[in-house]
Amino acid sequence: MKSKLLVILLFVFSISFGQEVKITKSDIFKDKKKHSYLSFALSDDNGGLVTIRSYRGGLFKKLKGYYIQYFDSNLNLIKELDYKYEGNSIRNAFIKDGKLNLIEFEHIKKEDRITMSAATANLNDLKFTKKELLTFSDDNVKQYFGFAILIPVFITNGINQADGDHLGEVIISKNKKYVAINFDFKNKEKESHKVFVFDTDFNKIYEKLIVKDIKDKLFSYNSVDIDDNDGTLYFLGKAYENKSRREKKKGKVNYHYELNKINKDGETQVNFKTSEKLINSMTLLFNDDKLTCVGFYAKKDVGRYHGVCLFDIDPKTLTIKNKKFNEFSDQFLSDKYGDRKGKKKRKKDKGIYNMDFKSLHVLSNGDVVVNAEEFFVTTYTTTNSSGFTNTRTRFHFNDIMSIRMDKEGNLKWARNINKAQTNPNNSSFTSTSIGGSSYFFINCADKIKKKKDGRLFFKQATPKKSNLYMLKIDESGEISYKKLVDDKESKVHYKVNQGEVSANGAEIILLGKKKKKTRILKLEL
Repeated sequence: MKSKLLVILLFVFSISFGQEVKITKSDIFKDKKKHSYLSFALSDDNGGLVTIRSYRGGLFKKLKGYYIQYFDSNLNLIKELDYKYEGNSIRNAFIKDGKLNLIEFEHIKKEDRITMSAATANLNDLKFTKKELLTFSDDNVKQYFGFAILIPVFITNGINQADGDHLGEVIISKNKKYVAINFDFKNKEKESHKVFVFDTDFNKIYEKLIVKDIKDKLFSYNSVDIDDNDGTLYFLGKAYENKSRREKKKGKVNYHYELNKINKDGETQVNFKTSEKLINSMTLLFNDDKLTCVGFYAKKDVGRYHGVCLFDIDPKTLTIKNKKFNEFSDQFLSDKYGDRKGKKKRKKDKGIYNMDFKSLHVLSNGDVVVNAEEFFVTTYTTTNSSGFTNTRTRFHFNDIMSIRMDKEGNLKWARNINKAQTNPNNSSFTSTSIGGSSYFFINCADKIKKKKDGRLFFKQATPKKSNLYMLKIDESGEISYKKLVDDKESKVHYKVNQGEVSANGAEIILLGKKKKKTRILKLEL
């Protein structure tokens, strides 16, 4: 009787899980170039899909162009274009009123200038016309940035003067009303940014020079977000104190966070810090008139994390309405280390390291889900009998860590999903949160290992034997999983580390590859 009941329950679970996701596959097509990567996946608001894939070639795999493809709702190909690289890289893209818009950055070496342009095309013909949004040359650099130190950018190499990866960072607001462009150049004496905000018809709304009275090397830019209501920009960074980049000095936290609110009327700023807890970095999120900063924190040592923190900030006044520091739960530690109390206590005291922030989701009820991955790099050297040495570097994509808080920042659950992967081509994961649950899409081997204490362990799979799985954490924190695509039935493996998620979180696009064979996979929740 019990066995019959178990079979029935498993059958019902399988059916209900299966109904949660609809799988659509494109035909397999062959690219001219072997190495292509999914850069953008955009909905046309009528069920259609545009994918933009960068492709690379040559000995050093340099960018050569983009494959732009337009599919209908069943992933039948409607139109495609080989968009050649001529010094112009696509920084962001969106679809509006049946038109595809590409925001491009171009460094024109012969003319000693850089430009930001908008390339626009009707979806039915993909014939692009360009509109120059910004151009910086030796003549007008002082006009835009207010100091002559930037002139060497154009005499030598502009890329060498870029501060981090933010030379022409492009942010599009959630509902596609505004486009913001952030320029961060090296100015040794003062941290300096120039931001430009346009509407999505590419009319400039305002521009603002952000200058902070701190040396460039003592400021770490974290993130930026934009308000869909009026184009207000929120800019978050970490400012080190006492002329040192040390996280702690004389036993005290040696930095504070600076949050700037920028719009056409001016700029306001608020500073905040913690006296004891160390927050390595934070992510800024503006959603439905709610401004939130989220990050992982450590109690003692940098890089050894003890939990997650949340700052709830009034977007109008920039006052901190609420802040919460949640330690990793006992359930989380049991997931990761088993139920041995001694080991859990040691790990809880020392903290967890190698946590790589991956994504931040806000649910319809205001709950916040933070996802991270245990990531680290090892290098080892071997010597053969002839005395020749060989050094290899291995990238480790291990456990998935997911934490959910309510809108007040109180911990609802924290879970650790055990996995071990080392192949960069089919490792890591894509995640989304919708309908009260969080979903993770991973590749793993046929057999899911079950440890003696009942914990599940998702093992490494080679690209040839990658099975696509969907893992689910429901509202109460319970974990379940289902195989979506079996490697024996698939002619490609799916690059879950390049997945694109729709704005509402309900659609996930994955790129399938095997040499020059390519397929697009759409998962609808």
